Amino acid sequence: MKCKNCNNIVGETHSYCPYCGQKMGLGRLNFKQLLKDLWISFTNTDQGILHLIKHLAYRPGEVAREYISGRRKSYFNPFNYLLITVAIALYFIAQFEVIALDYSKIESDDKELLQFAFRYFNVFILLMWPIHGFLIWLFFKGRETNYVENLTFTAYLSGQTMLYYILALALFMMLPSLLTTLGTIIGLLISIWYMLAILQFYQTKSFWSILKIILIITLTNMISQGIIFMTFQWYRTWFV
Repeated sequence: MKCKNCNNIVGETHSYCPYCGQKMGLGRLNFKQLLKDLWISFTNTDQGILHLIKHLAYRPGEVAREYISGRRKSYFNPFNYLLITVAIALYFIAQFEVIALDYSKIESDDKELLQFAFRYFNVFILLMWPIHGFLIWLFFKGRETNYVENLTFTAYLSGQTMLYYILALALFMMLPSLLTTLGTIIGLLISIWYMLAILQFYQTKSFWSILKIILIITLTNMISQGIIFMTFQWYRTWFV
């Protein structure tokens, strides 16, 4: 038989191609196969999204190290994970604006800026991803990881953070009166998780590393807000 993926000749006794790993004897795509593929992508014990989410929750740095060291089949692709969670988060933001956010209590200029940030939320997250990765690489330069490996790590970080944002937005919509309190608590928990992730990834527990992580968080927030504000001003100048 000829593998439909890599065109190598494979013995009839093989269920999977020994060259590329694709299953042999695949027929035309149909709705049943589509549902099966979707189900596997979420529940696959080896590389499904649920498997990844569970491990990123308590060992994010270790997951990223394992992935860049070669265990690519063990975890869902970090870049696909980031794109999926950003897309879902964008939907929840739209619902949050309608259900829980009262724009009448916000000043006109702040309202326009907030609406702009929400509208292009996905663009800003994906734009900040390489900048975020660069900052982590820069502050921990010399620890045997290159920039691309830090991009991989940051994709996992950003993707999981988007998941936490989704859960937070769901809580905000259910309990809009506690928005400020919940936002503070969730923001603090995410920051602690983020710090642990970097400490795991670089296999360090030093006080100096913790200070660098705090500085990374501060710079990332400042740069992100600066980009949003500058693009908003440019947008108002040229398109409004």
